[in-house]
Amino acid sequence: MNRFFFILFLLFSSTHLFAQENGARIDRVVAVVGDQIVKESEVENVLQQYAREGITINDSVRASVMEQLLFQKLLVAQAVHDSITVAESEIQQEMDRRMRFYLQSFGSVEAFEKFYGKTIDAFKFELHDKVRDLLLAQRMQAQITQNVTVSPSDVKQYFTSQPEDSLPFISSTVEVGQIVLSPPVNPEILEYTKMETENIRQRVIKGELDFCTAAALYSQDPGSAQKCGTYENIRRGTFVPEFEALMFTLKEGEISPIFKTDFGFHFLEVISRKGEEVTVRHILRTVPTTPEDLRNCKVRLDSIMRAVRLDSLTFCEAAAMFSTDDESKYSCGLIINPITGNSRIDVELLGQLDPDPNFPITVNQMKVGTYSAPMLTLTRQSKEGYRVLWIKSRSEPHRANLKDDYQMIQDMTLQTKQEEVLNKWVDKKLSTTYIRIAPDYRNNNFRFSWLKHAQ
Repeated sequence: MNRFFFILFLLFSSTHLFAQENGARIDRVVAVVGDQIVKESEVENVLQQYAREGITINDSVRASVMEQLLFQKLLVAQAVHDSITVAESEIQQEMDRRMRFYLQSFGSVEAFEKFYGKTIDAFKFELHDKVRDLLLAQRMQAQITQNVTVSPSDVKQYFTSQPEDSLPFISSTVEVGQIVLSPPVNPEILEYTKMETENIRQRVIKGELDFCTAAALYSQDPGSAQKCGTYENIRRGTFVPEFEALMFTLKEGEISPIFKTDFGFHFLEVISRKGEEVTVRHILRTVPTTPEDLRNCKVRLDSIMRAVRLDSLTFCEAAAMFSTDDESKYSCGLIINPITGNSRIDVELLGQLDPDPNFPITVNQMKVGTYSAPMLTLTRQSKEGYRVLWIKSRSEPHRANLKDDYQMIQDMTLQTKQEEVLNKWVDKKLSTTYIRIAPDYRNNNFRFSWLKHAQ
C-alpha cells in the first residue's frame, strides 16, 4: 500500500516536535505552492526529528520530507482558495492537547523549557500558525475524501491481498477506565483562602510586597510561580474564561480584583498588550482539602464501587453519574490515548499519560474486568481526590488479524482507497497550481510531478 499521504499526517498530526529549537538560523524560502511557502527551517526541523529517532538521513528521506511539506502546502492553498477556516478555539484546543502530552513526557515545565531553550509561552507562540495550517490541511483532505467508504468485502479483500509479513505487528495495548471523585469544597476553607488571597493582593497594591516576590512566596501555580507569575504572549482560548475575561479587559499595569476558577483564587496584572496577545502575571491560591473531606470522598467511592460490583449499575453508568473528571466521565471513564484519539493505549506509553508514577505499575498488575482499590490521586486542576481504575481490555503482542483487529484493518482499507482519491486530486491540481522549488531542493526521488510543473 502507498503510505505517502498518511505518513504525512502521522508526521504532522503526531505530538512530535512542531516548534523550532533554540538557536539563531538564517532562514530562506525553498519552495512556493500557490500562495504558501516552504521555509528551509521547516525541512530541517523534520530532518532533525528523524535523526533523533535514529532514521538515517539520505536523499530519499530528504525527498520524502520535502514532498510531504509540498503536499501540506498544496492542501492549505486549496483550503484558503475554498474559504475553509478553523476557529481560534480549535487551534487553542489542539495546542493545549499537544502541550499536555509534551509536559507529561518531560515530567516538568522546567525540563521542557531547558530542552527547548525557551519558555512554554514562546513555544506556543511558534506553534500557533503551524497548528492552524495543520488543521486547515486536515480539513481540506477530509473534504476531498469525504465520500470514500469501504464494505466488509473490501476489508476482507484488502486483508487477503497482503503478504503475511507485511501486516503490522501489534504491541501490547490496554484500555483503562477510571472514576475520579474530588471532595466538595469546604465553605469555611473556601472563605479563608479568599481572604488570604485578598491580603496578599492588598500588600502588593500598597507596595509592601512586589508582585514578583509575592508570586515566588505565595503562588501555587507551578507553571509560573518562579517566573514572577508571568505568562507571555497569551492569545484568546488559552486560559479558563474567568481568567481571560479580566486579562483582555484590564489596562496595562492594572491589578484585578480577586476572582475564582476551578483552580482556586487568583488576582492578575496585565504587563503589556500587543494586538490580541497579552503578557500577564498572576498569583494563585488553591483551596486545600481537609483529611476529613478526603476520607468522606473515599467512603463515597467505596459505596459507588459496591453498587458496580453488585451489578446495580455498570462502570460506564457510574463514571457518567459520579466521576468528576470531565475528560473521561462520558466515555465510560476510559482514558483517551492523545496520539491516536482512541482508548487503546500502548503499555509502553502508560507512564506518559498520568502524573502518578505508580499508574503503569498498577495497570500492568491488573487483570481484564477487575477494579483497583480507591487510590489517592491529583486531578488536572491539582486537587486531591480518590479514583478507581478498571481494565476494560488487554491485548498481547500479535500479528494483525481480522478477528482481533478488524477495526484497524478496516481503517487501513479505507486509507488505501482515500489515498487513491488523493493521488488523483494531486495529479490534477499540480497542472493548475503555481509551483516554484529552489534548485538545490529539486529531487528526482519525488513521487509526483512537482518538477514538471515547477516554474
